[in-house]
Amino acid sequence: MVDLHTQYQRIKPEIDQAIHRVLDSAVFVKGSEVQRFENELARYLGINHVVACANGTDALQICLMALGLNQVMK
Repeated sequence: MVDLHTQYQRIKPEIDQAIHRVLDSAVFVKGSEVQRFENELARYLGINHVVACANGTDALQICLMALGLNQVMK
């Protein structure tokens, strides 16, 4: 359905450099690379804010909490 290998090969140097920057800094949460990603994605989408999440479950939990539905999850 989606050829991830070909997509990766197209931008491999850029991805590999970013991965190495994160590994070299050992800042895996809210580091400069995450901030840059959030800023670039917000600019691309034409919105003011982006919150990067580890996975879809985290994203859904944040949305529920923003709606004030966090009591349901307890």
